[in-house]
Amino acid sequence: MEKLLFIDACISTHNSRTKRLAAAYIDEYMKHHEDVVLETAVLRAGRVEPLTKERLSERDGYIASMDFDQPMFDFARQFKEADHVVVAAPYWDLSFPSILKVYIENIVVDKLTFTATETGFAGLCGSKKITYITTAGGFIGDRNFGFDYIKGMAAMLCGSAETEFISAEGLDIQGMDIDSIMEDAVKKAAEAAKK
Repeated sequence: MEKLLFIDACISTHNSRTKRLAAAYIDEYMKHHEDVVLETAVLRAGRVEPLTKERLSERDGYIASMDFDQPMFDFARQFKEADHVVVAAPYWDLSFPSILKVYIENIVVDKLTFTATETGFAGLCGSKKITYITTAGGFIGDRNFGFDYIKGMAAMLCGSAETEFISAEGLDIQGMDIDSIMEDAVKKAAEAAKK
């Protein structure tokens, strides 16, 4: 049975356009892949904690003893077991909200999600595909640093996983037809999910 992991970094205080786009993708994906179990990691303060000096020390001790059953590794174990990962995060400050970076810090765990070798890092995660979904008030252009970062992490943790980028852009520019932009993006997301 395939496991689809939805990483929800849609921290908007209003109706999230990013989440709408992600929902279109996931709904269509589930229709075309019958043997799929959906798991969701909702990134919120209190669930995703920064790695302070004290937490790093605690974590290092668990890693040294290979004790990966500790709750602080829940997200890392979940990510490792996923076959396909969908990351949804708005385009903020040229990348994504900081809570997503904190989540990534929590899933990058030596000997659990990656290992060091003589030639560099080798991923221990099984995901074959990482889909990154975002929405932007302006146009991203060549400043797609959030997706670039996700591609780098995918290579480190999952080896040769395919990466896919889906976006709706120009949503806060005066005079733009926002409804039309979102409708087109939703259709593209649904089409991408069929593959």
